[in-house]
Amino acid sequence: MKKTNFIQKVLVSFLAGCMTISCSSDDDNTIATQPIPTKADKFVIAAAPGSGKLGTGTYFLTVNHLDSGRDSISGNSNSVKTTSSFTQIVVNNASTLVGFIYPNGSDLGQGKSGCRAFKYDTDDKMKELQGSPIIIGRFSVTGNFGKYIYAISNKDNSFLYERNGDNISMIDKPIDLSSHMIEDKKPTITGIADRGNNEIAAAFKYTNSDNVYVALMDYNMTIKSVINDSRLSFSGGQWKGAVYSQIWPDGSGNVYVFSGAGSGNTTAKKAGALKINKGSQTFDSNYYFDIETASGGYKFRKVFPITKDYFLLEFYNETTSSGNGSKATRFAVVKMESKSFKWVEGIPDYTQVSSNGWPLAHKGKIYLPLNPVSGNSAIYAIDPVTATANKGFELSNDKEHIRAVTFLKN
Repeated sequence: MKKTNFIQKVLVSFLAGCMTISCSSDDDNTIATQPIPTKADKFVIAAAPGSGKLGTGTYFLTVNHLDSGRDSISGNSNSVKTTSSFTQIVVNNASTLVGFIYPNGSDLGQGKSGCRAFKYDTDDKMKELQGSPIIIGRFSVTGNFGKYIYAISNKDNSFLYERNGDNISMIDKPIDLSSHMIEDKKPTITGIADRGNNEIAAAFKYTNSDNVYVALMDYNMTIKSVINDSRLSFSGGQWKGAVYSQIWPDGSGNVYVFSGAGSGNTTAKKAGALKINKGSQTFDSNYYFDIETASGGYKFRKVFPITKDYFLLEFYNETTSSGNGSKATRFAVVKMESKSFKWVEGIPDYTQVSSNGWPLAHKGKIYLPLNPVSGNSAIYAIDPVTATANKGFELSNDKEHIRAVTFLKN
């Protein structure tokens, strides 16, 4: 009996030891003979081979960290390739990734626009959803609100994408722009901010007005009211046919309406920002941030929320050049409530940057992919409080360019 009890105790101790090894963290290098399968969230790096031009396809690689690491994308057994090249990549609720395809370089057929939708699958790789790809008409700006990822058509409608399980579907949603014309000119939507509770704020652009306009709408794209302010020109950046949203909510529910005053805009008004307070239906008459003066005379093209009321701005390289095709590889962090401005330090000089990819805001930092004029593309982690950056994950192949970095949950 004593011998039996001794053997049982030894067996229990051995099994407990095995369970301890099997449950070790992902950072533990201990090899478990019988590991317990776990589902981990992943960062996703989207990269293009060669010079990164449209028509060369896109690779997706999932990684555990962005603050460090080095690897190649093409030829990597852990990466997944799609034949599409994406000009914009949008993620909603950390579960669905949609890459948008312009007619130039489209793999959907000559001159056809569309998108492909993906999820992060259980094999640690990206998997295309059923119903993808979806061919649509020409579009301009993209983003997300509520349960939708959207693309705004060049006509009076929007394309709303909704995921159900492993399926992606699209709703062609009309927008009544005809009821909100100025003289005979309809507005175009240049960006959308999600206010929550079935409310969005959409930036309107009129070709015959130099004011900033915002439509207050619901998730069904029904326009409730349109407000305007003469202190800024229209909100929205542009590069060729792509339009970039410059209207975003902060962490407290306020909406900041930026106007970069660039992308070929001939306005005499300064690049800056206004605020719509949480729950308000009007602009805050006491708030105006002259960002152009704070920067030393520069205009900006893209705006990215980071955390709280910190935003990353992509500026044009020269004070005298802010056209539709002008270079924009300068970056600064602004804190909106205090109206503070800081150029980002710790990244390559703007003259050494060829392009940047779509960044990711995650846990108080923003991860910005930069593609250099020569050398390897890398992701830089920017602390918004100090506006300083540290070099993180780097591509080991200098013939690859990073298009975007995102975060997905399994």
